[in-house]
Amino acid sequence: MTTEPTLRLLSLGAGVQSTTLLLLAAEGRLPKLDGAIFADTGWEPAAVYAHLDRLEREVAQPAGIPIYRVSTGRIQDDVLDPDKQRSLPAHTRDPETGDLGMLNRRCTQTYKLTPILRQTRLLLGASTSDPTPCRYCDGKGERIAPWRAKRGDYTPGPCSVCNGSGTLARVGQPPRDRWAETWIGFSTDEIGRVSDRGDTRYSKSRHPLLELGMSRTQCEAYLTHRGWTSVEKSACIGCPFHGNAEWRRIRDTDPESWAEAVRFDKAYRTGPGLRHERFLHISRLPLDQAPIDRIRPSEWQQGDVFDAVYDAELAEQGDPDGCSPWACRSGAPVTADDVA
Repeated sequence: MTTEPTLRLLSLGAGVQSTTLLLLAAEGRLPKLDGAIFADTGWEPAAVYAHLDRLEREVAQPAGIPIYRVSTGRIQDDVLDPDKQRSLPAHTRDPETGDLGMLNRRCTQTYKLTPILRQTRLLLGASTSDPTPCRYCDGKGERIAPWRAKRGDYTPGPCSVCNGSGTLARVGQPPRDRWAETWIGFSTDEIGRVSDRGDTRYSKSRHPLLELGMSRTQCEAYLTHRGWTSVEKSACIGCPFHGNAEWRRIRDTDPESWAEAVRFDKAYRTGPGLRHERFLHISRLPLDQAPIDRIRPSEWQQGDVFDAVYDAELAEQGDPDGCSPWACRSGAPVTADDVA
């Protein structure tokens, strides 16, 4: 690997910290970026997409920084599709035994990290194979999903591997002397989240906000001074890691997103072959019945599920780690096969 990176790329979540990095690079206070990559799950609030459009129009384009929007599908559709084995890390309850649990968090890797690294390889000059027949469906674009067959359902449907196209094209590895410096927007108050989780032979993480000693509060002050007074948190509308504070904000300020989350929560409750019920809210109650207005433990009713299991801060604020592709705590380590 050469000492200097071939490209400098920003992992753009469109939140406070990554917006700060983009502005700093556009102003010349940080080295010039060769691009910014936004991984779109298809389920961000409308305000995030509006903010991203404004960033591209007012900051990135004038500075000559291309923004690449990448996606592996709409997560809210995929997890309800019986022909795709996708899931959210929902809170679960066994209706027979009362046992509580939570599904593994694989969505961050599938819908964020994988498409970001794929785009990184393409920008570094990786070769793309010609489309070849999908071996999982013999090029037909349709198959009986193995998880359906296990429960005796032999109904064919679109192949989940090739998305019904019947063909696959793989992005290979870039030349060995080419690599990208990938900027991650962790601020000083998030130093515990820093890891090399997403590092590969061709992509190495850098944390410019830590180098500058900037906290989230300082990032917010910097953005406000430059006219960016309202930056929406980037997260899926129906993320099960939302705390009560975020659920209240969605309900009270974004009724369209709230209605979508309530609808999805109901649709996601059960599925073929599942014994456990799935819930978006930590209480394991339907979202529109969940106790999201009970801020203090004294307001929880005796018998509330999260009263006995979760502390007050987690119930109110949600998972402090969020869903950054570079700090997701669950799921297996990333390998070359995962991101091919």
